[in-house]
Amino acid sequence: MRWLIVLLCFQIGYAQEALESYFSYIEQLKQPEGSYLKGEIEVVLDLAKIAEIEQIQVKRLLKKGFSESHAAEFSRVGVVSEDHYWIWLRDAVYFPKGVPGTYDRLIWKSPELARSAGVAVLPILPSGKIVLNLNFRHATRSWELELPRGAIQSGETLEEAAHRELKEETGLEVASVVCLGSMAPDTGALSSVVPIYLGQVSSEGDSDQEYSEAIADVIAFTVDEIKAGLLKGSLEVLLNGQKQQVPLRDSFLTFALLQAELRKIL
Repeated sequence: MRWLIVLLCFQIGYAQEALESYFSYIEQLKQPEGSYLKGEIEVVLDLAKIAEIEQIQVKRLLKKGFSESHAAEFSRVGVVSEDHYWIWLRDAVYFPKGVPGTYDRLIWKSPELARSAGVAVLPILPSGKIVLNLNFRHATRSWELELPRGAIQSGETLEEAAHRELKEETGLEVASVVCLGSMAPDTGALSSVVPIYLGQVSSEGDSDQEYSEAIADVIAFTVDEIKAGLLKGSLEVLLNGQKQQVPLRDSFLTFALLQAELRKIL
């Protein structure tokens, strides 16, 4: 069968080269393989079993109407793609009940893959107001009200990254930060687990935003204003000289507020 020839050619070349990079990343991640016998999604690392699962997945996609070339391409286990930000992995897995298949995930690329991808900070002014970024986000193609946050640089501690990102994005400085816990933005696709910090603002200065950031303003809101905005889904702000309703749906913010209240910090 033609699709089988395509798959075998792929396995001879791709499995020897691309899978080397895949296994290197798997080793760096240091994550458990899991066990389908315990109801988990088990990652398969045996080459022979990976090849079997790829063939099963190809047949599954052919039945769904995919072309032979697409079925083979979409069943390939390993590093699907990567750049200087992300690694797109496709794993061979056993789902609960022992059903074989493939599952994709995105890994934030950093010098230490197993580390947190970034940090977020809940900055509280002496007045008790919380400062949010008015930020244009490319992924949603919209303005968003969000906590200051960003990636961790090589060699930084989490706390150092929190101080630096807050200063760069808002110009605010805090004497110290308190960790409120960690949250996973999207466990269905992203491996990232992000620690969230709270800091009492001690001084205000000029921000030093990176060229790729689109932060139009930093705005302080009361806790009650933010809660009302979360219920409504937006808050009114002055943007480009006009009053506009800007989405308020930042998962980092909602996590931080809940944790701060549970810990009786707010």
